[in-house]
Amino acid sequence: MTWSGRHATLDADRLRDFADVDDALFDATEVPLTTRDIRTVGELLHDVDDTARRLLMDVAGEDAGRLLQAWPGLVTAAASVWSSLPGQGFGAGARTRDEPITRLVSLADTITKKLRHSSWPPASPPDPRIAQMTQTLGHAGDLVHRYGPDIPIQRADTFRDLEAARARIIHALYLSAHAVGVSLHQHGHNLYAEALGTDRPVALNPLQSPYAVASTTAWIHRMAVSEAAAGRYLDGRFTRAIAGEVRPPIEDDARIARALAGWDIQAHRTLASDAWNTNMVLITRTQGLIAGAAIVILEAAQLAGHIRSTDRLTPAIAEAGQAWSNLASRWGDLTAPDARLDPDLMRAAAEVRAALRELTHDTTTLASLNTIATRPGLELAATAALHAHESASELAYVIADKAEAPNLTGPARELSIRAHNEAEADLTSPGEDVVWVSPDDIRARRIVPAPQPVIDGLRRASLSTVHACTTAASVCVAHYKAPHTGVLQHASGARVRAPEEPPSGERVPAERRRGR
Repeated sequence: MTWSGRHATLDADRLRDFADVDDALFDATEVPLTTRDIRTVGELLHDVDDTARRLLMDVAGEDAGRLLQAWPGLVTAAASVWSSLPGQGFGAGARTRDEPITRLVSLADTITKKLRHSSWPPASPPDPRIAQMTQTLGHAGDLVHRYGPDIPIQRADTFRDLEAARARIIHALYLSAHAVGVSLHQHGHNLYAEALGTDRPVALNPLQSPYAVASTTAWIHRMAVSEAAAGRYLDGRFTRAIAGEVRPPIEDDARIARALAGWDIQAHRTLASDAWNTNMVLITRTQGLIAGAAIVILEAAQLAGHIRSTDRLTPAIAEAGQAWSNLASRWGDLTAPDARLDPDLMRAAAEVRAALRELTHDTTTLASLNTIATRPGLELAATAALHAHESASELAYVIADKAEAPNLTGPARELSIRAHNEAEADLTSPGEDVVWVSPDDIRARRIVPAPQPVIDGLRRASLSTVHACTTAASVCVAHYKAPHTGVLQHASGARVRAPEEPPSGERVPAERRRGR
């Protein structure tokens, strides 16, 4: 204590001895938010559209019933956002503009009524991907209800932005309707294939599309009508409407840094919970997304002169991203179709996607490196990307430990395919054919224990991910120093003088080693 009664380290004259980064520890704006959704309406609608695209690429016959159960709720949520958009009666063609969504609501109501009295599909929880889209649309609707009356609809750019929002809503429904139809066809194909060679073959409907079996024919027809209704609205309109979407300027330079920090925190929280196994696909896929976006950001940062140019950085991060994607596909085989995701993890992943897209994309496509290089926040984003890949190596170790967990299970069909592929790829395995999963379990679509080849392949992929992430982390650490300055940059934007290296052979005092 000093004579004034204050501790010596709190004296104002001593504050200059502290690194600038310490200020960020007490700045509320630097605390990662992991439980609150801060995305705009446009970002929410884009996320719904993006989820619909991924749904279409990752749909299977086993999903048909759950997708069909979830479809009416998605249309209802989309119609709620549509009706909440300001300026419904403004502009030419306002009366006919609502016809597509009105038609889709009518078709969805019919499907809801038929589902109550139909023997197929059986009652089941809705598909989690469409449920996520429905929830996101609900959040967008809440924002529009709250702030819509303040929007100046008389402005031309606002009117174009509203048209783009309507186009995104219908486009998401269009893709989702097509995904449900594809799943219904695949379901019929599975039934037909399973019945071959038995005494109870499945008859196909000659008047409908291929593999329209008795239980799915009416549903295929209704989903085709819904898809056509959405398609007529989008025909010749979608590209033009999206081109008019307003892209607001980047106002928060540190958004990517906070999003990545919040994601890392939430991923570890989820992995420490009892529900970790149902969230592994989202965690690994998001890590792959971060790696892909980091390549773009770091290349733009090199172009802008924010970091040193090197030929080691991009290949190392690309290899890590490929390893994460490979690991995600393997965990996908171990995830039940109706697995429920952690809402906080979903929110953190969505914020990462929105923050990265704000910097790296134009309205519809990836922006050029020259454009990204001129955008504010690039230097902070590049530093955050480097830090994210350093922490990713530790996350890879945690996920590798999960591959050692006992009693891993998954859907019978997926595990059977993966086990045979792993056995064929393993040159040391015996040549005889082994039935890794019972055909009865496959036909009954049961959840079964993971065969040994699946577990071995998962562990090999986990170790490969650890190796790739460790290599990427070591390369990223070398770029923390700003060019020719000896200055380290914290993810918050504060700059800290790097510790000076003592001359060769000089002994470093213990106090200095401890940072005193």
